[in-house]
Amino acid sequence: MMKDKNQTSLGKKILKWAAITILVLLIALISVPFLFKDKIVKMVSNTINNNVNATVTFKETDLSLLRNFPLASLKVNYINVTNKAPFLGDTLFNAKELNLNLKITELFKSASETLEINSISANNAAVNIILNKDNIGNYDIAKKSDNSANSSDSSLSLAIKEYELQNVDYSYFDETTKIKLAVDSIYHIGKGNFAQDILDLDTETTAKVSLDMDNVNYLNDVNIKLNAVLGIDLKNLKYSFKENTGYINQLPLEFNGFIQLIEENQLYDITFKTPTSSFKNLLALMPKQYAGNLNTIKTEGNFDLKGIVKGTLSETTIPTLDISFVSKNAMFKYADLPKSVDNIYLDANIINNTGLAKDTYIAINNTSFKIDKDVFNATGKVANITDNATINLKAKGTINLENISKVYPVALENELEGILTADVTTNFDMNSIDKGNYQNIRNKGKVSVSNFKYSVKMLQILLLSIKLL
Repeated sequence: MMKDKNQTSLGKKILKWAAITILVLLIALISVPFLFKDKIVKMVSNTINNNVNATVTFKETDLSLLRNFPLASLKVNYINVTNKAPFLGDTLFNAKELNLNLKITELFKSASETLEINSISANNAAVNIILNKDNIGNYDIAKKSDNSANSSDSSLSLAIKEYELQNVDYSYFDETTKIKLAVDSIYHIGKGNFAQDILDLDTETTAKVSLDMDNVNYLNDVNIKLNAVLGIDLKNLKYSFKENTGYINQLPLEFNGFIQLIEENQLYDITFKTPTSSFKNLLALMPKQYAGNLNTIKTEGNFDLKGIVKGTLSETTIPTLDISFVSKNAMFKYADLPKSVDNIYLDANIINNTGLAKDTYIAINNTSFKIDKDVFNATGKVANITDNATINLKAKGTINLENISKVYPVALENELEGILTADVTTNFDMNSIDKGNYQNIRNKGKVSVSNFKYSVKMLQILLLSIKLL
């Protein structure tokens, strides 16, 4: 009996001490962040101030041991990176929320020791890149120093194993070339051990891309997706494509090759192609709101997209390009529309053989199609794209405009009618069009439209199309 009482008493003591231990741990988990937050913030701030030539501000921070236990989690709210001269006042980066996760043992380091960050994420952020007319980028904010001893001032290192971007917008504008690139709604996850010199980075990315050149829109909210394993060589700054599947809208692409950073330049050796050659891939390039229901479309024939990007991207050169688009004797028909487009041929290239941006050109070697008995074909070339695009185009054939809505899912307020007949060669440059110097346009042949009926909205669309072409 006495033995049972002793065992019961011992059991109560164990439970009591277990409860006290758990309570102490909970108090520690709650209270430790208050003790260490100021030190961690100081370490991060010191790193920023010692390495960045910009103004960095944030409103508040929150350190928690519970949010991502067993890691400590530091949340920085409303962080903003503002440029100094020559981009004084421009916002380079801002984020509603920046999260850093680190081992709890890192909290016990002194403010002068290196702080290792395991993972980092940015939510609702924006990156704004500007390249001015002097070819200076606002992203070049790293402080330059020849004294290696200064590296000891940095109290932050990245032993990152995972990073994440949620709803990030990226914009790029080149004031010289008037190229404007916007990559919006970026969702990106990367997993890999950056503590190693050579690693595999497993990534998942979705985004929307828009591109304008000289105030002309070429891409508008095009959906892109890339799931890829990237081989990374940190010593040689080389990034290679391994397993990957990419999509432009619904067009699948596969990539091979690498990108390598060499001093201030970038070396490209990349090939890409469509893994399948269905003609439906071409229609998949169209934005979803214009492509219609691709699940109900009937197609025949092929569409092959492949390309080579090879060479150095520097202040004076770009990689050489050889990108081809080919279809032979293809057709398509939407199930809910009465007519089909047949005998489709496409042979076009984007070429640069010199590495000079001004020498890039688009060659339309052959484009033709047939609707009912009407056949239309075109050939041409667009040269000097980056400076003053020069268009040389030859078109011949007939199109019954009424058939457009019968073969393609375009919604018109009013019916479009008329017979377009063309047998024309035209040569002009975009500067002449923009400045109204129409005497520089050289036309030969004729274009006629008979029995034409249209809505005002459709006329605006046609005029816009002519301007873009």
